Amino acid sequence: MERAQIHRVSVADQVASILRQRILDGELRPGTPLQEVPLAASLGVSRNTMREATRILSLEGLLKRSIHRGVAVSQLSLKDVHEIYHLRRMLEIPAVLAADSRRTDVVQEIRSALDGYERAVHARDWMRAVSFDLQFHTLLIRFHQNKRLESFYQNLIGEVRMGMVVVDRTHDNPERLIPVHRRIYQLLTAGKLKQCAALLAQHLDDSEARLSRVMDGQMSNGGTRQTT
Repeated sequence: MERAQIHRVSVADQVASILRQRILDGELRPGTPLQEVPLAASLGVSRNTMREATRILSLEGLLKRSIHRGVAVSQLSLKDVHEIYHLRRMLEIPAVLAADSRRTDVVQEIRSALDGYERAVHARDWMRAVSFDLQFHTLLIRFHQNKRLESFYQNLIGEVRMGMVVVDRTHDNPERLIPVHRRIYQLLTAGKLKQCAALLAQHLDDSEARLSRVMDGQMSNGGTRQTT
């Protein structure tokens, strides 16, 4: 008889899941501070467990921890979004132009991220969809063959994770994004790098515009508009 596979989920993971859902549902709005002690008490867990849960969400980009202000739901200004996408263009487009399709290890990982993204979008699992989306773009950076640049990029793109989840969840037709990623992959593997770079540039422009519109709407509906 086959032994059933058991997936063990820690209490911290469970708490992180609860908080993640509250953030993505808009119950905890961007910029909202989280008081770890009363929050831990309300959920019936220890402060250490709550701290581990907030660490998990900080790594996902959903929470931000600062020395003076403690933990709060991540909040980006429109200026932040513009600066992040400016850097994305500076890093991703040259990476595609320098791509070598003979790097079969990278190409295979990109294909795997693309497949995962398509499955997650069809399942309406926006957290996983965005994770695969970010993985897809992060893998493009590998063509620079610079580990420090990869690390910098991962930190940079993590800042927009929550905004991208909100954007995908509210998109009128999320499946429309799948052919764009698929075409980027096809052009890349075919060695049509200039066409691939042009499509990628347009994709980043569209992504920035969607995120900016959603964030602007959130700010207009009670959020705090930041200029720095």
